Amino acid sequence: MSDAKNISRRNVIKGAGVATAAIAVPSVWTGNRAFGAETITVADVGGAVAPAIRTAFYLPFEKETGIKVIGVAHDADPVTQFKLLVDAKTYIWDVSMVTQDHVARLTQPKNYLADLNIPAAKGQDILPGMLTNNWLGFSVFGIVMAYNKEKFAGNPPTSWADYWNTQAFPGRRGLYKSPWGVLELALLADGVAGKDLYPLDVDRAFKKLDQIRGDVAVWWSAGAQNTQTLQNGEVDISDTWSARGYAAIASGAPLSLLWQGLYSVDGWSIPLGTPKLDLARKFVEFCMRPEQQAVYSSLITNGPSNKRAFEFIAPDRAGTLPTAPANFKGLTELDSVWWGNNYDAANERFQEWMLG
Repeated sequence: MSDAKNISRRNVIKGAGVATAAIAVPSVWTGNRAFGAETITVADVGGAVAPAIRTAFYLPFEKETGIKVIGVAHDADPVTQFKLLVDAKTYIWDVSMVTQDHVARLTQPKNYLADLNIPAAKGQDILPGMLTNNWLGFSVFGIVMAYNKEKFAGNPPTSWADYWNTQAFPGRRGLYKSPWGVLELALLADGVAGKDLYPLDVDRAFKKLDQIRGDVAVWWSAGAQNTQTLQNGEVDISDTWSARGYAAIASGAPLSLLWQGLYSVDGWSIPLGTPKLDLARKFVEFCMRPEQQAVYSSLITNGPSNKRAFEFIAPDRAGTLPTAPANFKGLTELDSVWWGNNYDAANERFQEWMLG
């Protein structure tokens, strides 16, 4: 997912120098230096992503505005923490990194999110669906296919139907040990168009999975395991989270990615009632900037949501990112709301299916 390492420090964006220069000379918020003594606390996912977020967003925002950003890691599912801090009015966070699924659970039946108050005109360069009244998506990852380009030299797979076609494309297969994303891939392999995936036809997906179960050599359960199996050649073809696939490529694995599949997005929301609402809004709006998103995507192979970020990203780096136009056109948004409502039932059925 979003915890992968960058491909190479040499693959730095051509705009990094531009961004650094912009950071060094306060511009937009120069008139707001009165906020200099203030701090905000931002909760993110932690792990390998945290340093990239700090470099791209926290430190330059602090340097430009004087508002100190304290970064903390939240639970893998921050919804309960988020609700508790709003209900108790403790506000240990002023901004939190959340997915669209989290947003859905934080707005129904009770609303826990503040309005970002970002004018529509300022969001004109943000990809569709990645800026709402209460959420800014900024980190996009893909669920795609990785395959050994030496193993399949001259006959590379071009679709998920090819993954299922073990006669034409023989080789050791890997697949995520979870229904999340895998049910969609099964349906894509069965001929369902991306635009028609949801609501998922779960019965049809499991019927398709029945056809491939005996040919899966490795059922991976964590991103690090996925990268490792791709690195060491334990599998020849597998689903992967795009940044994890590129981590394997960075290690020297002879892999290519097929940009067909799904994408999901991490973003920022603000707890309703935070006394630092104005400061939190300034931070979120800062994270919309194409230069800052380009810095982030130079450190982590997750795609920016601001289309103009690619003006600051070298073409070879852009080709590794999910939201590069050539890659993004093959991806369908993973419906986090559907999964929020159906994950437990789908996962119970999947685990029973795994047992045979």
